[in-house]
Amino acid sequence: MEYHASQPFAVNNQNWEIDRTDNGTLVVGFPCISGWWYTPIDVYDDIADDVARLVDGEVDRSRLQVYRRGDDWYCTFTVEYDAEMGDETVIGVDIGHNQLLAADAETGESMLMSGREAKYVRRKYRSLRESLQQAGALRARNRVGDKEERRIRDLNHTASRRLIDWATQFENPVLKIEDLEGIRQGSDWRGVHSWHFHQLQEFVTYKAEQVGIRVEKVDPFETSQRCSACGGEGTRDGYHFSCVECDRGRHADLNAAENIRQREGEPCTA
Repeated sequence: MEYHASQPFAVNNQNWEIDRTDNGTLVVGFPCISGWWYTPIDVYDDIADDVARLVDGEVDRSRLQVYRRGDDWYCTFTVEYDAEMGDETVIGVDIGHNQLLAADAETGESMLMSGREAKYVRRKYRSLRESLQQAGALRARNRVGDKEERRIRDLNHTASRRLIDWATQFENPVLKIEDLEGIRQGSDWRGVHSWHFHQLQEFVTYKAEQVGIRVEKVDPFETSQRCSACGGEGTRDGYHFSCVECDRGRHADLNAAENIRQREGEPCTA
């Protein structure tokens, strides 16, 4: 079987283990039908101490992410323990329709990435699918769907990479994103349930894990309707958000990102 996906696959904490052989080689093991299968791994120097604590049982295993880049295979996991750290920089990230990504850091800096190209791709291929569906060309319709997925996946990879590159400029960055699984009613637009946006969140999360950035998910309730300054209700006119209570105005997606940044989150993995 050949593995072609660019997205990692996950193994829960009960279905992998890490150990050290008698000659000092580190190995990662996975359960198979005939027993456990082990493969040697190389560890980056800057995480060697954390891996040693994991091997020695001083910290618990988390879910393991496995992915391939070219001919090489990599795995990532999170190690949690109390440690003296510098101040964290919390960054709220809103994933949306008009702006594919909007990020707001507590330092006052922000980032916007337009969703114009993604909207064009979805609109173009939706129209093609509908035309082919009416013509009864189902096989051609499926091929169009595959092309759309590739285009959107490339855009999501680019967007998530730009976000992580931007976030790494800050001291101990922590990303907060909305828990899209919790959105069922009252969303501003139906696309929030789409696989495109769940995929972008997954790409952001696993790329953040690769560089040691923690990601947390927050309650998405009314992040777009509430003022990030006073919490009052506001109105949106295009890209502009206006608060009817404190008269504050801001870019609507950055207002949502700021609300996300201010909320309590729960750690998550890709």
